Amino acid sequence: MEAAFAEYRGALPVDSGAHDETVDDVLTVMRKGGAILALDGNEPIGSARFTLEDEAVYVARVSVLPAHRRRGVASSIMRFCEDIARDAGKPRVRIGVRESLPSNVGLYQSLGFELVSVDAHPRGLDRVWSMIKYV
Repeated sequence: MEAAFAEYRGALPVDSGAHDETVDDVLTVMRKGGAILALDGNEPIGSARFTLEDEAVYVARVSVLPAHRRRGVASSIMRFCEDIARDAGKPRVRIGVRESLPSNVGLYQSLGFELVSVDAHPRGLDRVWSMIKYV
């Protein structure tokens, strides 16, 4: 998945925090929910991870390899997250989206996510759109 992040390195107002995470950091988050790996045959092409909150499933680090984008991979990952929320008895899915990635904002809007708030990015000059979808 490094290739999925590489094209944004230096192009975003604030670099992705994914570059600073350790394996232990990732495992700690995954223990609070899980992870999704999208495959094309045996090739990993997309991923996300999620945590279970009181009233929602929070989805983070949605990533699709550049060669596989705009083919419905991220949409499938998000529909799978909706299924996870329903199965867990959570009424909604929640996600944070960088304003500096308008195509990502558009994707989640097209999937039925609604804007809840726009907040300053905690590490710099960007803003984060908090979005939810009721399932």
